Amino acid sequence: MAASLDDVKNRIKMRVPLDQLIGETVSLVRRGPSITACCPFHAEKSPSFHIYPDNHYYCFGCKESGDAITFVRKTRDISFIESLRFLSVKYGIEAPELDEPDSVKRRRGEQLALSQILVAAQDFFVSELKSPRGDQAKNYLRERGFNDENILKFGFGLTPLEGYGLVKHLRSLGFRENDMIRASMASISAKTGRPYDFFRDRIMIPIRDAQGRVIAFGGRTTVQDPAKYKNSGSTPLFDKSSVLFGLDHARDAVKDRRSAIIVEGYMDALCLWQEGLSEVVASMGTALTVRQLKLLWQQTRTPEVIVLFDGDAAGHKATLAAIEVVLEVPEIRVKAAKLDGNDDPDTFVRKNGAEALQTVLKKSVDLIEFCIGSRLAGANQAAIPTIVSSELVPWLAKIQDPIKRGFLVSRISGLSGVSADIIGRQLSSFSFGAARQNWTPRQTAERQVAPVPAVSEEVPQPVMPTRALTPVEKGVLGHLYFALPGEVGADKILEFIKRELALEPLWQRFAETIISIHIRGLSPQSESQWMSEFTAEEVGVVEGITGLSSLTFQTKDRGKALQRLILEQKRQNIQQSISLLKRQVQVAAAHSPGEVPSFINEVVALTQSLASLERQIQTEL
Repeated sequence: MAASLDDVKNRIKMRVPLDQLIGETVSLVRRGPSITACCPFHAEKSPSFHIYPDNHYYCFGCKESGDAITFVRKTRDISFIESLRFLSVKYGIEAPELDEPDSVKRRRGEQLALSQILVAAQDFFVSELKSPRGDQAKNYLRERGFNDENILKFGFGLTPLEGYGLVKHLRSLGFRENDMIRASMASISAKTGRPYDFFRDRIMIPIRDAQGRVIAFGGRTTVQDPAKYKNSGSTPLFDKSSVLFGLDHARDAVKDRRSAIIVEGYMDALCLWQEGLSEVVASMGTALTVRQLKLLWQQTRTPEVIVLFDGDAAGHKATLAAIEVVLEVPEIRVKAAKLDGNDDPDTFVRKNGAEALQTVLKKSVDLIEFCIGSRLAGANQAAIPTIVSSELVPWLAKIQDPIKRGFLVSRISGLSGVSADIIGRQLSSFSFGAARQNWTPRQTAERQVAPVPAVSEEVPQPVMPTRALTPVEKGVLGHLYFALPGEVGADKILEFIKRELALEPLWQRFAETIISIHIRGLSPQSESQWMSEFTAEEVGVVEGITGLSSLTFQTKDRGKALQRLILEQKRQNIQQSISLLKRQVQVAAAHSPGEVPSFINEVVALTQSLASLERQIQTEL
């Protein structure tokens, strides 16, 4: 096997045009027998990178050297075998020695099937937008500032009118329903067990990988829907924590300007492209991840990134976890800028223009300074030592690398005014794990402590929410957090949350944690130890509730306020079920007429339940 690998290695090295390969990454200049360029491996202004006629390269600046295989391995961060396969496919070089096992071939075949479904879906969405019924959606896009050329260029589309229109179209093309579901293009109805479209009533935006292939979709609602934006679920092709939206579009601009701008949402990125800011990518609504930052470095070798925060929530998004991400990719200097007021990048640029945004970006500061400063900002001087001791020191204790930890101690000292020696001494005596293990809830001799509801022994995974809380969800969690002991029926609320709300895992865990505090007869606001059960990144998310003013949830009757929210959620759930059943009646009428009466009976029964609930809501009001 080793000999055959040597054969294919030499065959690929001799047949790959190295200048063409490297020329896809940097601009080349031919000088005599060699070709020069600015090095793709380190930042420089004068070219010191040379490509020689014998198909190898050398940089006199950073000393990087190698051949086509080495170049692909380092720039794409893939293995030796993967590099051989990549080059053999790219340049049509026969390499039977690299044939993959049957299991790998099957997996690639499955991925190809999903990819073909996404391409067909994109074509279908675009055709729907071009049809007469797409005029309203196109007018909306024009109002958002998109011209007709960019509506086409950016690949905007529209979901079909029927709730199962895409499924029907894909089925007509010969695609299997199971593959539609695996590609996150269809869901299974809980009522009928039949597939229906995953995206409905939405303007569609294709999400592409770094090579420009469609791997998922985002959808902007065209109706009243609490979930304004919706993304494809995780699939074999799509993991949003590993994707930067628009990297295929922005790559060349980022290379030219040696800087990238990262915003939160894909609509922000699209609007900034429209304004001429082509170096913008989006983090898909997630906190910036190590994989996203490494991907940006591999594809562009940009030395600088500016993370642009919305004005209304910059402090919540600038979590300490972001610092850990930055430390993992030291090749890139990550800075942060924030907009004022309640603006996001889209609204800011439309009101003030691209030049005003450039002024904001010029004021960007190092992300480490921004994250720590955001936590200290607004605190009075007397509170800063407590914040350093109770929040920053426990976080520092989790960072294993002593050089990184020492660097951060120095930065925190400079920003807080607390001596680095004092922080270091406290850090040395601090045991984060022991602190969590030894903590027990306060109890009093006079009070009988109720048992805590049983929870799974499985350690919750730190998965970040993918959507904003609905008004009902936010109201329930807010009232729970700001309630005083005895103000809520904890067991009843827990049952309601599990049965009626569709909270994502982090919010579910937050709710159960707060309820357990109420069951112990305590107040969540006065208990801070519960936060030790959450990571710094998770705390940054739940601050969307805990960071609100208590006046927002001030009420004379907490139980009544929660009861109204419970009834409203039940009403929404019934309305959603009725809407889904009506669509199923249409499907059954076309394909299974005999099932229509049973669906209609269910619609009638739910409509009666809704009417009864409406009367109850009026009584409560």
